[in-house]
Amino acid sequence: MAHSLLRTVFIGSLVLALLGGVLLIAWQALGLILGSGGIVGGPNGVFKTVLCIASSVSAVAAYLLLYAKPRVEQPNQETVR
Repeated sequence: MAHSLLRTVFIGSLVLALLGGVLLIAWQALGLILGSGGIVGGPNGVFKTVLCIASSVSAVAAYLLLYAKPRVEQPNQETVR
């Protein structure tokens, strides 16, 4: 149970952090091309904070996944002979 929950949290936060990072870099590259400092510095508020939190959650979940082992089904005694 804990392993599947941690895996879901890890994958979701990792996808959010990676896609957000790509979007952040593309936004800043657009600002550099257009020569607009406002566009380059625009996402430094809440957007950057959300990305930092998502990457931190992903890192913690990855660390905890090392210790949360998936549940192994016990073989049925009737079928094992």
